[in-house]
Amino acid sequence: MPKYDLLLKGGHVIDPANGINETMDVGIAGRSIGGVASNIPESDAARVAHVEGWLVTPGLIDIHAHSFGYPGSMFPDEMCLPYGVTTMVDCGGAGWRTFDDFNRNVVQKANVRVLGLLNIVGAGMVGDPEQVVADMDTELTAETISNRGDVLVGVKVAHFQGPSWESVDRGVEAARLSGTFCLIDQNARPSRPFSEMLLEHMNPGDGVTHCYAYGKPMIGNDGKVKPHYIEARNRGVKFDVGHGNNSFSFSMAVPALEQGFPPDTISTDMHRMSLRTSRATMTEVMSKFLAMGMPIEDVIELSTTAPAEWIRRPELGTLTPGALADIAVLERVNRPAGLSDSGPTGYRIMNASERLICQLTIRNGEVMWDYDGASKPPWTETPKTDLSIP
Repeated sequence: MPKYDLLLKGGHVIDPANGINETMDVGIAGRSIGGVASNIPESDAARVAHVEGWLVTPGLIDIHAHSFGYPGSMFPDEMCLPYGVTTMVDCGGAGWRTFDDFNRNVVQKANVRVLGLLNIVGAGMVGDPEQVVADMDTELTAETISNRGDVLVGVKVAHFQGPSWESVDRGVEAARLSGTFCLIDQNARPSRPFSEMLLEHMNPGDGVTHCYAYGKPMIGNDGKVKPHYIEARNRGVKFDVGHGNNSFSFSMAVPALEQGFPPDTISTDMHRMSLRTSRATMTEVMSKFLAMGMPIEDVIELSTTAPAEWIRRPELGTLTPGALADIAVLERVNRPAGLSDSGPTGYRIMNASERLICQLTIRNGEVMWDYDGASKPPWTETPKTDLSIP
């Protein structure tokens, strides 16, 4: 009886949770990681996928994507599995009024693990989204999160057009009441300066998404990261990429990285338009950080271990034996690549010498995506059958 159902042979394993960064084999037994070691015999496995020259990492975690509520939402499997994502966090599509619909029609039907940030607005992004202050109920939001902690990991605040702080303050309070965090997408206004939000209205552990957006400029006219961003990070506020169609600019990200201000998590804000315009898939966004000089080990960590810790799911983002077998196998394709930022800058291109593509996505031990068929037998082994059937 084989010890492993599938053996990933000869890949370069990067597992930040366990400090692994070397060529190793990964054995999958049922739904779990069975073993990570050098030179596991092929005879120990029912199937072998040769992944030499490729990266083997924990399944990627996209902490900001859209599968419900938003008109551009996509079903999780199509937006995640081709890009190595085994866990996605729907970012505020549902509120407490619409959570059951989200859970029934998205969470329970997806092969991808779908978690959620609950919108502070009861209706979420459904209808006239995120403007009705009377529907921003802190207690019902917190209660829903507390009751459904199997799915919900925090609170989302976004897109409020009013002049004051109702959405931010109520979202932060709901997160406090539920023992989670609040992720905020909020443009500055004269009555609502970003510096005040970061330093006075947010708690440690809360975060800002779209951190390198052109319309939320982290970089000042002097070319430096604005001091309140640095002070906010020092007090425990986190910064998420949330690339999207309108929310990532190389003109913000490059100087920020050069000045030692990387993101805390890499994410896509993926939806139909961002897929079409900016190719804001997880592997593509990761490729952009590689092109800006971030080491591959850090890119993997910010796409696996770091988001797992933030959403308090430490069992995810790891290849620890016994953990669920959620795995991404990535290839660094060496060829000229034009990597696009987002709309407000006119989709500006950074030329790069490589990009990441996903070769294999394994979720709960099952191969869900196999780009070049590494886990599949050759056609020459097609079983014989009676071909005289009329």
